[in-house]
Formats: sequence, structure tokens, C-alpha cells
Amino acid sequence: MGIKAINLDFYGTLVDWLPIWIKVSDIIVTENNLDISSNDFALEWREIQRDMLFKKEFIPYKQNIKEALVQLYQKYNIKENDYSDILFNKWEEINPCPEVSDLLKKLKEKYKLAICSNSARDLFDVCANKLPINFDKVFISDETKVNKPHSKMYEIAIQEVGVPKENILHIASSQMDIKGATKAGLKVCWINRQKEELAIDTPTPDFEINKLTELLDIL
Repeated sequence: MGIKAINLDFYGTLVDWLPIWIKVSDIIVTENNLDISSNDFALEWREIQRDMLFKKEFIPYKQNIKEALVQLYQKYNIKENDYSDILFNKWEEINPCPEVSDLLKKLKEKYKLAICSNSARDLFDVCANKLPINFDKVFISDETKVNKPHSKMYEIAIQEVGVPKENILHIASSQMDIKGATKAGLKVCWINRQKEELAIDTPTPDFEINKLTELLDIL
């Protein structure tokens, strides 16, 4: 396949963001007596975040999370509180997905590894410090001033990695990311940990896996 560099999504690909979102959502659901599961509230919160990103090229990461939550305050008649700050304070509880550390060490021996993530630097560092390698390049939306899925984010990564885009494989954990990376002309591997159905408007990725170790079979 001629892959020389791997461009990795971060949240959902390398680290598991969902548990802390469910924890904070459980606080919100319980305190406000909502008729929705904590899991569903967390996923709806995250989905609103992603919808917002399609409409505007750049929103600071923490602002994006806060503004998405405000929409849920309005929908469910929740009294505004500092729930997003509770989430940020729990960020250090985010851990790598089980197979990730060993796999990254293997990949590092052969490929350039880059991160392409919507994130704030402090939140990224809290999680990245738990991983066993240093990445060759790190592209974080709060620093590039553009969010995925907008093409400019991927174009920055392609330019800075220094490898022709036909030799770069992008690993996406969300269908939003599949759309953006495909539009930018990258080969895309979807890590579909939740075994989602591909939406009608999402391009079919070049590859689909359920855990990151399956990447070795592709490469």
C-alpha cells in the first residue's frame, strides 16, 4: 500500500473519552431528574458538538463543549451549572484504549506517526502523557485554528508531515472525520469501536476495523 505515515485521530482512536462523559452526564441526569440515560445524554452532547463544527471552521475546543451543553440545557430545561468544568476536571481520568500502547510502539518502528485532533493543548497533554511514545507531529485544533472536518486541518497535516498524501493513512473514529479526511484526498481507515452503521452521507472508508491492532493486517 506504500504507507509511510499514519495520521491518527486521538479521542476515540487512542484514548477512550466516553467513560468520563457518561460520569458527568449521570450527574446532570440525576440532579435534573431527566428521562434519558446517561449514555444517551453523553452521546447527544457529543453529537451536538460535532454538528457545530460543520458550521464554523474554528471554535475553541472548550468553548465547543460548553456551547453544545448549553443547547442541551435549553432542550431539557436544565438550570445552567458548571457541568462542563466538572468534565474538564475529570479529563485526567481518560485512559488509553487497552491495545494502544503496545501497538504504538510497533508502529513507531516503521512509520511516521502524527496526531490530528480537535482539542485544547492542556487536555491533550493530560492524555498523551499516558502514552509510551512521542509523536512525530501533533496537530491540535486550538493551535492550527481550524477544526476537523474542515479540509484545511488535514492539509496542514499533509504539508507538515512531509510525505505525499497518497502515502499517508488517516485513522478516523468518527464519521465526521471520515468525511473530512476523504474530502482532503487521504486514504481513510475507520476504527469503528462502537460498531456503528455507516450513514448514507458518509463516504465509504478504504478500510474498517473494530480495534486498532487490526491495523497491522492492513499495513
